Amino acid sequence: MSTTPMASMTPIKPRALKPGGTIGIVAPASPFPRDELEQGLAVLQDMGFGVRLAQGLFETNGYLAGEDRQRATQLQEIFQDQTVDAVMCARGGYGCLRILALLDYDIIRNHPKPFIGFSDITALHHAFFMKTGLVTFHGPVVCTLGKDDHLSRSSLRQAFSGAQPRPWRDPA
Repeated sequence: MSTTPMASMTPIKPRALKPGGTIGIVAPASPFPRDELEQGLAVLQDMGFGVRLAQGLFETNGYLAGEDRQRATQLQEIFQDQTVDAVMCARGGYGCLRILALLDYDIIRNHPKPFIGFSDITALHHAFFMKTGLVTFHGPVVCTLGKDDHLSRSSLRQAFSGAQPRPWRDPA
């Protein structure tokens, strides 16, 4: 696991996700309700994306979505998978800090893809940028997509496609 000092690293902006692209779904943190995942997968498919579920996605280990080593391996395998164009987390929760030292950051650096999630996933966003320069997206996880409004879904599609985001307006 090499680590390049951040001062000498050029940020890596992943390629935009094209219509029909495949999103790899990973569970690096907590387990999740299967029905919420299925609702979120339906939203992604309705947006025109394919989905690929990571091996071991439904594993559980108490309050974690599987053993630490298994969750780290799952994440790396999805980044290496040439059929996957972007990576999205099933859920946040807890557990990402536990896998940071187990990740091979060269795999992520050498296979840059849009990566999206929030909550505990923030630990991965920070580590990916600090250790590889990969620009990631703080945004919904698959299990929240079924409850998200049209604007949130539209913003997700824009972020994945590389389109310019809508300007933020203060609702007050």
